[in-house]
Amino acid sequence: MGEKKRIKWSRVLLLIFLVYFVYTFTAQQLKINDLKRQEMELSREIERLSAERAELQREIELLNTDSYIEELARDQLGLVKPGEILYKVSPGR
Repeated sequence: MGEKKRIKWSRVLLLIFLVYFVYTFTAQQLKINDLKRQEMELSREIERLSAERAELQREIELLNTDSYIEELARDQLGLVKPGEILYKVSPGR
C-alpha cells in the first residue's frame, strides 16, 4: 500500500510540474508576442521620423538658398532691388 501512495505522489508532482511548465510557457509566449508588437510599432515610428527628418533637411536646404532669402526679403520686409519701385495696392472700399 505504501508503494501506491508513492506512485500517486509522483503523479501529483508530475502534474504540478506540467501545469507550471504550461503556465510559464504560455506567459512567456504572450510576453514575446507583446514585445514583437512593440518592436513593429517602434520600427514604424523610426521610419516615420526618418522621413520627417529627411523632409526637414530638404526644407533647411531650401531656406538657405538665395532665391528663398530674396523672396522672404521682398514679401515680408518689403525690400526691393536697386532701380525697382515698390507699389502697394490697398484694398478698394
